[in-house]
Amino acid sequence: MALMNATSMFMSGGGLGSSSSSGGGVDMLWSTFVSTRSDFLLYCYTFPILVIGYTVGCAPYVLLDILRPAWAAKFRLQGSVYNPKPTIWTCYKGVQALMWSVIGPLQVFSYPFFYLANISAKDPLPPLWLALVQIATWFIIEDYGNYFIHRWLHSGWAYRKIHYMHHEYDTPMAPAASWAHPVEILVLGIPTFVGPAVTGCHMITCWAWFTIRQLEAVETHSGYDLPFPLCWTKLIPFYGGAKYHDYHHRIGGECCGNYASVFTWCDWAYGTDKGYRVSESLKKKTS
Repeated sequence: MALMNATSMFMSGGGLGSSSSSGGGVDMLWSTFVSTRSDFLLYCYTFPILVIGYTVGCAPYVLLDILRPAWAAKFRLQGSVYNPKPTIWTCYKGVQALMWSVIGPLQVFSYPFFYLANISAKDPLPPLWLALVQIATWFIIEDYGNYFIHRWLHSGWAYRKIHYMHHEYDTPMAPAASWAHPVEILVLGIPTFVGPAVTGCHMITCWAWFTIRQLEAVETHSGYDLPFPLCWTKLIPFYGGAKYHDYHHRIGGECCGNYASVFTWCDWAYGTDKGYRVSESLKKKTS
């Protein structure tokens, strides 16, 4: 029992030096902020954070697609192939419609789940190292779950009825990261929630996780293989990235590989990256 209590304190951010988690001043400001707001209201902030994060994350790539500066051309994965400007705007509006009609209501009705998972904004702020460890762990959990669900979505029935919508854009663009059938949004959201549900966490860590995961998805669908520091995801070990996922969309519905959302190890372990590796090998030979 003592071991279970200690584990619970560790995973939720309690103990292990939590009193000095983010400095007394920041803790006091946070306590003041949450003291006048209910847990449910604080939880509802998740939705505007998602909307703002998605919009801000898409903005730089959309500007590159519209302005098409010469310096960015060499990082463009499909060369001079761009989505028409009206198509970009249509896609963004469509994703916003999905967010407000699907993700927004889902956020409201899933509050009891967060409560039972011990995800609270009223606890003291967690130490930075704990938040980073939790987010890194959730990336691994999400990637593994997403791999198998995405692979299933490319089966005959699931692709025809559900996943086809996400592949309507053969040429990736940042706004299309969240362009998907409502059923796909719900199903692929499960691996994203599993990590926080298993470990428990502070709400602010959950917000950071959702934001980082969303920014990563936007970069993956951007159509640009930008170098660091223009692309922060280059720091993630075993990261697939935009180049990896561009192959998946370029091949389209017939694609039988590169299913993983973040890392490359699942595709490597299950042999579903062979087509991509052959393609990259041929490119090197002909370049």
